[in-house]
Amino acid sequence: MVSIISFSRLPLLFVIIAALFTSSETFAQKQKRSGDFPAPVIAFVTTRDTPDTKNSSERFLAMEIYLSDLDGKSPRRLTDNKTFDGYPNLSPDGKRIVFDSGRLRKPGDPDNLSELFLMDSDGANQVHLLRGSSATWSPDGKHIAYHASASGKGTLNRTNPGSATSDSDIFILNIDEFLKGKAGPRNLTNSPQTIDEDADWSPDGKTILYTRYGVNESHANTTTAEVYKIRADGKGTPQQLTRNSHDDRGPAWSPDGKRIVHMCKTDGKEFGVCVMNADGSGQTPLTGIAGRGTSWSPDGGKIIFHRDIQDEDGVQLFSVDADGNNEKQLTIGPGLNGYPNPGFVRKKTIK
Repeated sequence: MVSIISFSRLPLLFVIIAALFTSSETFAQKQKRSGDFPAPVIAFVTTRDTPDTKNSSERFLAMEIYLSDLDGKSPRRLTDNKTFDGYPNLSPDGKRIVFDSGRLRKPGDPDNLSELFLMDSDGANQVHLLRGSSATWSPDGKHIAYHASASGKGTLNRTNPGSATSDSDIFILNIDEFLKGKAGPRNLTNSPQTIDEDADWSPDGKTILYTRYGVNESHANTTTAEVYKIRADGKGTPQQLTRNSHDDRGPAWSPDGKRIVHMCKTDGKEFGVCVMNADGSGQTPLTGIAGRGTSWSPDGGKIIFHRDIQDEDGVQLFSVDADGNNEKQLTIGPGLNGYPNPGFVRKKTIK
């Protein structure tokens, strides 16, 4: 028998079909359909509001968070405090930013002590999370990974804000469950013999990159810091990706998950930008490029980083093609501009 669909049921059928279609849409497709287009941006830190700070520690403590277009233009301020705000990381859906802040320091606390905060991508609704630093989002936007003291009492091992501690491990936190009081942090690496920091979550959600070195080493100038990756569920053994006699740290996945960019001190003196395949093979310095705070552009075609250009403008943002060509300075002084985190935000956020 051939079934015949009643015309009276067609509207319901169309609703079902539309629901099936839209449920598989990506964030970008949904935004485009709604007219609220996602726009590529860079979240970064700057001292442009207090450009007269010359001492390096003072510059760190004067940093605030800004958003700009991907070319460094149209900067707009998100935080406004009398102390450090930094290391912003945009959520995958472009709605929220997790970041570090020193605003809760008490008298007697170290100047570079910072904690994790959350805010909307327009700077609204700033909320304290917990003690920790340098967070990265899971691709579903539900969790963050970050480094923190395993005991809660570890001493900071460097002078910059967001420094790891003497017993730093990588932790995972379900943001919304934590804010509801239903979940706490989970220690992912749990390694008392090493310092683990600089987490970055893979685009497929399965693994997390991080930096590891020994607890008894010179934390500010170690030669044995290496890049590792670990399963996000904590199962299995961490895999070492770099094996060098120099400092490798600050790894970041490419958007397609096939490559990794990281800071590499190949000359033993200054950090440069290096890239490698996801399994650690094909490690290649991008020659002639000294840089820190390395991240990928949202399309994976460029690498965004900062560099001290050794003049009155100080640290500024740069971009370079992923093959090392077409280097371009994105920001100029006065003031420091650094620690970039490219991503997307909704169009209405950046008008």
